[in-house]
Amino acid sequence: MAERERARECLLFGLGNPGGRYERTRHNLGWLLLDLLVARHDLRYSAGRGDYFFARYELEGTRVSLVKPTTYMNLSGRAVRQYMAIERPEDFDLVVAADDVNLPLGRLRFRPKGSAGGHNGLASVIEMLGRDDFARIRMGVGPGPAGADLADYVLEEFGDEEWESVDTLLVRAADAFEHWIREGSEKTMTRFNG
Repeated sequence: MAERERARECLLFGLGNPGGRYERTRHNLGWLLLDLLVARHDLRYSAGRGDYFFARYELEGTRVSLVKPTTYMNLSGRAVRQYMAIERPEDFDLVVAADDVNLPLGRLRFRPKGSAGGHNGLASVIEMLGRDDFARIRMGVGPGPAGADLADYVLEEFGDEEWESVDTLLVRAADAFEHWIREGSEKTMTRFNG
């Protein structure tokens, strides 16, 4: 990578909510991204020793850990902290994938660091880690109808007419994540943001 040496391990935490009721909702884009990568690489999840499942593969010399917190969204940081304490990764880069109501449906934004931007799951991760200098993949779900309650909106399932955009977004997000491992932040932002 141009801006730094490549870490030996990359951790991707995909945020979402457990339970069938939330499986196809806007708030579960992080989980859906992990599921796509697990399928892409013919992997299976293993149960962690904390509130998470994980799967691992190697990409061009980098060990990749896909981690699915099984806490509810607002407690995502607890699972991230558990993973760090139990698995004790060394020489790693951290990426968190989440939905974003501030981006139009289908829009992707990769950032090497930043704020929670009003996202409770990201806020929980930042609070539990005590830092915000980790990368994030934000996937747009749109702001919802005028006057809609955002908490209700993100917990609704995508409409049938939205799934083509969602599927395209998830593939782009998976490609962006793996491009970032190979090429670093600047090239990934140039190629995938917008």
